Amino acid sequence: MKMFLGIAAGAAMLLSTGIAGAESVTLRYSSWLPPTHHVNLNVMNPWFEEIEKVTEGRVKVETLPKMVGTPQSQFDVVRDGLADISFIVPGYSPGRFVLAEMAELSFVGNDARLFAPIFNKIYREDLAGANEFAEVELMTLVSNSPGQIGTTQKPVNSIADMKGLKLRSTGTYTTELLNIVGATPILKSSAEAYEMLTTGTIDGSMAQRETVKNFNMMDLLKYYNVIPGGVFSSALAIIANKDAWGRISEADRAAIDAISHEKLALALGTTYYNADADAEATMRATPTMTINVVPDAFVAELREAVKPLEAAWVERAKAKGIADPAAVLQRFRDEVAAAEAAAK
Repeated sequence: MKMFLGIAAGAAMLLSTGIAGAESVTLRYSSWLPPTHHVNLNVMNPWFEEIEKVTEGRVKVETLPKMVGTPQSQFDVVRDGLADISFIVPGYSPGRFVLAEMAELSFVGNDARLFAPIFNKIYREDLAGANEFAEVELMTLVSNSPGQIGTTQKPVNSIADMKGLKLRSTGTYTTELLNIVGATPILKSSAEAYEMLTTGTIDGSMAQRETVKNFNMMDLLKYYNVIPGGVFSSALAIIANKDAWGRISEADRAAIDAISHEKLALALGTTYYNADADAEATMRATPTMTINVVPDAFVAELREAVKPLEAAWVERAKAKGIADPAAVLQRFRDEVAAAEAAAK
């Protein structure tokens, strides 16, 4: 018994020494979002502080003074080690993250606090095996708040109203959606929308409420056209460089994992929900902005219009090795609907 206790004590000492003596690692965060953006203030910065806390200072994150690369290239920036962490929009790389595109589909729900973590869970359980993010360490992946149609000249109350409009697109799905209804999609980041609206290059933007406010579109858009359940959402991910992740001790990686994934998904969903509520209040207080809740007939038109897009996604997902993507999508919508009903 004494020998066993001595061996156990020795093993515990070695484990403790191993953690204490683990290499200190400083990770570099490349952000294309402004420092004052709510994702940085409410999610990224608190997460960095928590990383330092749970690793007892062995792992720290420093925010680089400026973005490395472009918003669209952040995945490659992290993969190639030009930065170690970034917040990315997979939709900015059309066709690259087919399974993550499920997060972009129409009529998901209205409460990002609920459907962001639900998407994270379902992706990990049903879709992650296809290894779309194998080149990086995926810290979380979510579907964010419901996006709508912002326009500069007229409200849109039918598919006919959308024909010919040049609208900023957010990713693969919204690009295809705009094409199918006869609009012209311009795939650009939200950070680039302001200049295009100012110069009249586009007639509006697909955008969440918070995007309209945080990227200075409030005085440029005259109508915010609301489709219940959202005409789209966006996939958002936080990723880390694999080599940098590998320099962190196993124990510290486990500690970071415990404060990432589901917890980060909930934090992202919550900050988008709150930012949307704040932006909507600003919209209602802006004399030049009209919130236009579209008629039911337009919603019905859109539901029919997006069916081929969903079917196309199902086929692309099957090609990635997912046996029944339609069932996964239905599970996502069902769980969101149940959660939103329970929250009422």
